[in-house]
Amino acid sequence: MSKDPTPSEVVSGQQSGKAESRTSLARTLGRSTATLMTAAMIIGTGIFGAVGSATSRAGSGILIAMVLGGLIALATGISAAQLGVNYPKEGGAFTWARELNHKTLGFIAGCAYLGKGISSLGVISLAFAAYSVQIIPTLPLQLFAGIVILAVVVLNFFHVQLTTKVLIGLMVVNVSLLGFFVAFSAPAVNPGHFANLLGDNGPFGVLAGAAIFFWTWDGFMRTAIMAGEIKNPRRTTPIAIIGGIAVAAVVFLAVAATTLGVLGSQSMGRDDVPLFRAATQAVGTWGGLVILASAWTASLSELIGDLLTASRVAYTMGEAKELPHWLGSVHPKFRIPRNAVLTIGLIVLVLALSFDLRRLLAVASIFTLTWYIITHFSALQLHKEQRLTTPLFSWVGLLGCLLLVASLPIWATLTGVAVLATLAGFRLLLFRYRTSHVA
Repeated sequence: MSKDPTPSEVVSGQQSGKAESRTSLARTLGRSTATLMTAAMIIGTGIFGAVGSATSRAGSGILIAMVLGGLIALATGISAAQLGVNYPKEGGAFTWARELNHKTLGFIAGCAYLGKGISSLGVISLAFAAYSVQIIPTLPLQLFAGIVILAVVVLNFFHVQLTTKVLIGLMVVNVSLLGFFVAFSAPAVNPGHFANLLGDNGPFGVLAGAAIFFWTWDGFMRTAIMAGEIKNPRRTTPIAIIGGIAVAAVVFLAVAATTLGVLGSQSMGRDDVPLFRAATQAVGTWGGLVILASAWTASLSELIGDLLTASRVAYTMGEAKELPHWLGSVHPKFRIPRNAVLTIGLIVLVLALSFDLRRLLAVASIFTLTWYIITHFSALQLHKEQRLTTPLFSWVGLLGCLLLVASLPIWATLTGVAVLATLAGFRLLLFRYRTSHVA
């Protein structure tokens, strides 16, 4: 039977609330907003920047590859939802692993997500520039991408409600434009291009295509990563994740099927801008302009979402003193981690734009899959009463992630492992140094 709080408990609670208002992030996102935000952060530049590269590996099996990746994403989303329900805090797998007493694993997860975030922001800015030069060939790519990144950094400086409204608004525009592309390109679809949906390059090619495209699904994790800003996260997080994946799956498959039907797998796999090529071929110049407008809105949406969540992971790691502690500070008025936002933005501006688009995709996928593997591992540590469903989803997701890792280029896997192992080694040396000096 519950009892009324004592006066001292009331005062303590009031003081705690005041402290939270000054030093923690604000819980402002409801169920509908979180679901739409999740969908908005999935339906980004990946369909523009990754589908060509993925098709070069999967061939005509690109649709199966996307479904396979989506099912693994769904299994991962279920694992993330169960963890988010039990540990409704900012930071995602970094926080979950630490809560389950795996601090080194949590550090690796956090570094993997930051690596993925920086890589993805680089990929997005390059995709944005690649589509932009289709209409302005003399455009200085790096300068143009840098201006966009700076604009996104500024937007992330304000209340998360404003950022979320911008994300949802961009998604509505983007989905509408992609809908026009699908509708008006449908008459130019050649049914013969769907003759071998299992793929020209065999099952391993389909798996490799799924791995290359897989990072595009990453937006579904962001609601769980931002749990500290979600109202009633125990109920909102599962609905937002599953709903967001469902909406994105419909859009991805409709757009990819249309592009494959117009171009065929060989032309689609050779092109860095296959949607633009398909729209121009099927509809004409105005169709290409529709895709350019959609790519621009998607790029902005993806840049905003990636910076939004990467900064939250950096903030949580700074707060836990796994990164410089000043990253864990919160702006007293807007209740957002400005230091983390600015730092991630500057790193992307200086480093990420110097790498090749397709090479970055493989490295980003390794970091993403590492994050997901640790998520599944953490979900398997939950007690029976903590789970929302059978652990079979976590086992299937874990196996799927490992298969995707095995299908990626060896150089990308070695690069990702070397970076994460080096960072973990530095952390261990620093921990021992601190321990010896305290002793």
